[in-house]
Amino acid sequence: MPEPINGGRMTFDEISRSILRRFQWPMDGNCRYVSKPSVYRIAKDLNVHPKVVKSRLTEMFDSGLIRGVKFYADDSFMPWRRYFILTGRTKRVPRTVHDHFPELPFVERVIFGTLYVPNSVNPSDALTVESEFASISVIALNDEDLKKKINVLERQFGGKLDIIEILKDPLKEGRVLNGMNLAIVNAIMYEEPLNMNINDMAQKLGVPARTLRRRVQKLLDDNVIYEEVSLDTNKPIGVLITSVIMKGDLHNWLPTISRCKFLDDRLLLYKNFSRYSFFIFYTENFSAIDDLTAEVSKIDPSSLVTYRNGSYNNPYVNYPMPGAGVNTRKPRVGITDPV
Repeated sequence: MPEPINGGRMTFDEISRSILRRFQWPMDGNCRYVSKPSVYRIAKDLNVHPKVVKSRLTEMFDSGLIRGVKFYADDSFMPWRRYFILTGRTKRVPRTVHDHFPELPFVERVIFGTLYVPNSVNPSDALTVESEFASISVIALNDEDLKKKINVLERQFGGKLDIIEILKDPLKEGRVLNGMNLAIVNAIMYEEPLNMNINDMAQKLGVPARTLRRRVQKLLDDNVIYEEVSLDTNKPIGVLITSVIMKGDLHNWLPTISRCKFLDDRLLLYKNFSRYSFFIFYTENFSAIDDLTAEVSKIDPSSLVTYRNGSYNNPYVNYPMPGAGVNTRKPRVGITDPV
């Protein structure tokens, strides 16, 4: 797997954490396209100089904490489904999938981490055992197509995958996009959000910029597209980031978490993952992880706490689009001065 550029140490103070929180858009309740995170918009929101934001973002990329920022589409509106294949053999899974991304264009990303689970031998024992997990996000047309994709994966692994479970996002009410809207969503998913420019996209798609901006806003309003930042919390030195997994939609838990000052002060990002929700927290040290575990257990005793989490986006992913060719353009990674 690729290593961080500059050795992994970075500043992760309240300014850096506030910058990272801005990547909750558009799920933070403000889905206006003009609020999309950029160096200058974040600087304005935080009342700091753009050079500070650019420097901190560069540190987060170079340390390896941020692996990328990407647009995703809710597959309820798409002619394909997103499947999450939970597997064992996790030390091997992320490395093998990452190393073969070009040969696996149906893999969208691989997610991995370590979670603490109670010692099942003696549930009353305070000790815990670590359990690693990995999830391969696969794009397939349907369940039958997924079986073919799994066969390709198993050929890369040289044997059967140790599949624990296959999850799908719950389908929402809505109709599959077609025509120009589908073409726009498909194009957006190949864009690097920090560098995305509506005028450039409009020229590539052959539509007026005003029309494209209006359609993109409607897609945001309808929750068709969203943005996520991919992290690797193993990489930065001196930074401890912890995730909490709860069963159910994040909106069922977020109000209660926000009412707890300890959790609210440390909450960075949150997202849904099939029938589970992920809440990502900053923890100063391992003692803070213990305190966090105690607080979330009051909210949901069945919650799981994880750390050493990471995810890798496949820059070669292809999204099936009826009547269109395959787009293999590799997205840009890094910081520029977006317009």
